Amino acid sequence: MPEITVFPDKEAFYDAAVDLFINQAQESIEKQDRFTAALSGGGTPEPVYAALGAEQNRERVNWLKVHLFWGDERHVPPTDPDSNYRMVKEALLDKVPIPDENVHRVPAEMDVRLAAFSYEEELRGFFKGEWPRFNLVLLGMGVDGHTASLFPHSAGLNEENRWFIANYAPERETWRLTLTKNAINAAKLVVVLVHGDSKAQMINDVLTGPNLPQEKPIQLISPEDGKLVWLLDSEAASLLPSKLIS
Repeated sequence: MPEITVFPDKEAFYDAAVDLFINQAQESIEKQDRFTAALSGGGTPEPVYAALGAEQNRERVNWLKVHLFWGDERHVPPTDPDSNYRMVKEALLDKVPIPDENVHRVPAEMDVRLAAFSYEEELRGFFKGEWPRFNLVLLGMGVDGHTASLFPHSAGLNEENRWFIANYAPERETWRLTLTKNAINAAKLVVVLVHGDSKAQMINDVLTGPNLPQEKPIQLISPEDGKLVWLLDSEAASLLPSKLIS
């Protein structure tokens, strides 16, 4: 069962997400001498990255031992306004002393399938096991129930062997690049960040309704040997029964 925590407002929600990231980084570096995280794009995590790069927080993490990856990316160059990498670079990377070689960007300016294969090769070269074992995967959730770039009724939902793929989003008529469900589920900790009343109905459907992952892909996320944590603000959790909330 996932751990679901609800915060009274957006400020508390973001403070908790920042502290969780920092605590996981400190613990992983102490135990393994490195911290690996796959980052989410979109508007929800951007304040988290900005807070991590702020003066009061940046020295709480040994950035020399942090390796950052991306859970998904848009098929655009790294300077494009829609680039997840660009967003993280401006919010976080430009403000912390992380080595360039520790920033593992998706080469999304390439042909979309070549970009996916190239990034999978990089992941397989870094993580030596059967699947990538991230210390932390950050995810969001769309109003349609998608997470990363695993969209409803997209072919990528059925992928069982690849780590990272090019996935066509039918309803959006666009290509995306994304970790697969199995790669995400190999992580030690998966954290889903959701806020706002626009997500309340889908949150309730995902967590209390029938298991229909082709329609609600985030239902595919269930770490095999790790932990799943949902961080919600009160608006996103407004339709959930209280018995689900920790």
